[in-house]
Amino acid sequence: MRYGTDDPTLWPQQYTTRFCHLPVIAKKGARSELNVMWWDPAPEDFIVCSAVTRALGRVRNQRIHDFLPFVNKICEHCQELKRNSPTPISPLFGELIQNILMWIEQLQTLPTTYPKMVFAVTSLQRACLELDALYYYVTYFKPRIDDYLSSPPDSLYLNSAPVAACMGAFTVDPRVAQQLWSAHLPFWFLRPTHVFDSENILSVVELEDPTFDLTVGEGAPPVVYTTNTTEEKIAAIHSASSHTPWYRDPFQIVDSGPPLSSPPASQATAATSKAKSIASTSAPVARSKTKKARPAPYTSSSPPKAQGKGPAKTERDKFKSLDIPEMPPSIASWAHALAQVDKAVTPFTDNPADRRYVFPEPALLVNTTPERQRKFLHHWTLLRDGFTYMLSQPLKSQLLHVQEWRDILEGRMTKRGHPESKTGRRSALLEDRIQPVLDACNLTSLEGFPVPSESLPEFSLAETREIVWQVAETSFRFEFCALDWRASQKSRVDDVQGCFAGRMLIGTPLEFSQRGFAAEKIDQRHRYFMRAATLMLDWNTRSPRPPLITRGFLERPNWTTTQMEGLEAAVCQYYMQAFWEHFGRAAVVPLCLDHDVEKAE
Repeated sequence: MRYGTDDPTLWPQQYTTRFCHLPVIAKKGARSELNVMWWDPAPEDFIVCSAVTRALGRVRNQRIHDFLPFVNKICEHCQELKRNSPTPISPLFGELIQNILMWIEQLQTLPTTYPKMVFAVTSLQRACLELDALYYYVTYFKPRIDDYLSSPPDSLYLNSAPVAACMGAFTVDPRVAQQLWSAHLPFWFLRPTHVFDSENILSVVELEDPTFDLTVGEGAPPVVYTTNTTEEKIAAIHSASSHTPWYRDPFQIVDSGPPLSSPPASQATAATSKAKSIASTSAPVARSKTKKARPAPYTSSSPPKAQGKGPAKTERDKFKSLDIPEMPPSIASWAHALAQVDKAVTPFTDNPADRRYVFPEPALLVNTTPERQRKFLHHWTLLRDGFTYMLSQPLKSQLLHVQEWRDILEGRMTKRGHPESKTGRRSALLEDRIQPVLDACNLTSLEGFPVPSESLPEFSLAETREIVWQVAETSFRFEFCALDWRASQKSRVDDVQGCFAGRMLIGTPLEFSQRGFAAEKIDQRHRYFMRAATLMLDWNTRSPRPPLITRGFLERPNWTTTQMEGLEAAVCQYYMQAFWEHFGRAAVVPLCLDHDVEKAE
């Protein structure tokens, strides 16, 4: 599942000036803290969560944690190098760090097939080994190359061994051979046969092709290069890892007519850093603890009501929060802003596809009778990985309208009714929509689906709220990205992710339900609202931008509590109004959990 003989973490490559750090890649077994870089995933490391989509799963969480000590350490070293270096460091440092963080996030959050999980693990290992080599090349080996008469650096590679335990390189350039020798790095100096005419050749050894395992079936690495030079191959591997998105915004596929006019050039957004904090990475699975008092930013909900007092309304005002016990409390500022949307403003679009949802509308899961609620929740837990997996596939949009999501939650995923009827066409569409998941799982149908009523499990109030919160949070984050893309006509997912606790779009851990926009204290929420307000500076809307969302106001050094609260209200108001104007429907409101959650073992 690597790149064969062209993988610099497995075999010495021809020396190239652009990637001069490759000879420093550690050999297997050279350092104990790098042992995880040669760990080969096994089937028992693959956790499958659903009996329906049984071929989709994630790597065991403990395996991810095995990488974190090294990742934390090397990222800290690179940040220190950046601060102390008298000259700018190579941009490859930032690219490799981003690569590592991306692969860790993918492995933690995105359900995928076993072969693709293996490839993701090996890609993470390759990026880690290469970043480690780049750091030690700059800090230890390059000084020796530049001044080979100086004493050897005090390096973990050169304490006693005459040659560093690194991968090395081969070259035909005598000057490169001299440099690698000066650095105590292994090298092979290749020369033409005519220079050996006067030598006594004792024997000629034939080169043998190395043996390695490379899956060529489903899930095999894509062909990312067709060139012959080492430099072009390494650049192609980097590009494939850095620029191939592992999830996509389904809203961007919706054709909403001609693009909006570009905003004035003066409304340029402030650039935000792409660096992510690996310390915030945590397990995506959590369980509930003892209930506690609801913090300040949440709306109050009515006292618990007994379930089963007649069927709940299926049609409701989506600009108002659903006030039932099973629904997690809305964040007050966002819920209030949604209720204040001026629907008299004509939206930019009348495309029905813009009124669809990437995941079920959160209230749909619980705004029904108790029996159907159990059915909806259980069916969603069985299909959740499948629909999340589809977000990573280069397929047509999976956006569905409310009735289609209702059919899915009811378990109506196969063709039914007359083919020309409305029901028949809708069921055929749903069957086609889930087909990529069936193909990935090597299934011909969703076996055992829908689940019989007598087999439906019970869900506690805390479990119900956690399921609904995760659906709402994923929908809100994708909708935020989609709105920023439409309103600014800029693709800047990294900047939008900075507005969210945990900086991820998929698989947000439950413990983040009380962070970011849902944090209890205003000063903890403020930095997230500042980032959102900065993005809003170049949004194009019919309604005027609130006076507080201006560059001059955002650049003030000190903020009072009143000013923070004012900015929070302005950001929520502008977001909800802008979403109405660009999508013609109510936005999904971020929710929160009012009970403690902790990471599962």
